[in-house]
Amino acid sequence: MNTMTGGTVKVSIDLPMQVAPEVAADIEKESVFVSPKLERIRVNSDHKTAVLEIRDAGFTSEVVEKVHRYVAAMAKQRTGFDIKTYGKSERSDSGPYQSGVNEEFVRRGWVHDYGKGQVAYNGPVLRLARLVNEKAGALYAEHFNTAEGHFPGFIDADVLHKCGYFDSHPNQASFVGNVVEDFDVIEEFRVANSCSEGAILPQDAHIHQDGMCLNPAACFPAYPTLQGKRFDEAGFSLSWLGRVFRYESRNASGLDRLYEFNVREIVFVGTENFVANRRKRALPLIVELAKTFDLDMEIETATDPFFATVSASKKFFQAAMEVKNEILIPVLDGKGGTKKMACGSVNMHGRFFGEKFDITASDGEPAHTGCIGLGIERWVLAAFTQHGFDPMRWPEGVRDEIFG
Repeated sequence: MNTMTGGTVKVSIDLPMQVAPEVAADIEKESVFVSPKLERIRVNSDHKTAVLEIRDAGFTSEVVEKVHRYVAAMAKQRTGFDIKTYGKSERSDSGPYQSGVNEEFVRRGWVHDYGKGQVAYNGPVLRLARLVNEKAGALYAEHFNTAEGHFPGFIDADVLHKCGYFDSHPNQASFVGNVVEDFDVIEEFRVANSCSEGAILPQDAHIHQDGMCLNPAACFPAYPTLQGKRFDEAGFSLSWLGRVFRYESRNASGLDRLYEFNVREIVFVGTENFVANRRKRALPLIVELAKTFDLDMEIETATDPFFATVSASKKFFQAAMEVKNEILIPVLDGKGGTKKMACGSVNMHGRFFGEKFDITASDGEPAHTGCIGLGIERWVLAAFTQHGFDPMRWPEGVRDEIFG
């Protein structure tokens, strides 16, 4: 059935099978990467059918054909794996969760939203972001004797390829380009913008890509710096605050889902036992961090949001091998309900990076690696959601640091 509404066309389709609620949510969220002519997919409550909102009726056939291929791939995901809880914190604040936090940040002037998944912030938001990062960094330094690092926001495409990113998440990659080194082309670009009201971008043919990308995962830049190294039985732990970029298309929203954000990262490198031990010891530290800010939080089994055509197989592997956990902090979903927001992840890589980058453990085998990333802006959003804007609801130990 097709209906015209507001200049768009709505098309109802049957899904290839009845899908689980979590798969339905994935279908809706990732649908922004199906076609620029598709506004969204909404899966109906029966989980057997969906409604497509297509921006231009002239492209209906093309979009519907792509959507059928997309949902066929997404519907293959297996569900029903046991969700294990590896750590938990419960807040003592008995007040209600705060709604409209992103909007209130903007109203108070603490956040400026540029509208494309980038934000600027100051005041209590900035102070809390710094405090989350500092507290996490201090815990890692105390318990793991971490080395401190710093890495650039750009990363070579060859490194991302080696890390498998283009196979798993090609939709979220961002490539860096510059105007080609040609006098006439540069002058044409300059003249076009010398008296224009808005920016006039260069022609596609005049953009040169030199193989650099914006870094989409905090841990990736660390591995090339470890290439060819061998670590003794003490292993190696490295921590830093990383700048991360993931293209979210129309999913970008407030501090919930940003194109550009900050991650407190820690990477463990060594034998399988070393990395497994560090992961085990790190989980209570995440709980301790949540308790510092008096937050409801759970660490649970999870999978990544892979691109549709590889989602089923890669999610199955992650779930079956239990190599990923998410740090889930409840917030409000905008409809009055509560949702668990992923505010970080704990990842076990096996020998993948050790083999790719020729990193050797003390046993002479390719090193195992693991990492933990904490999304700073999401921790900020979650904390203000759970405690609101009254300083007296915040834990005494951090109140003055944030609002002082």
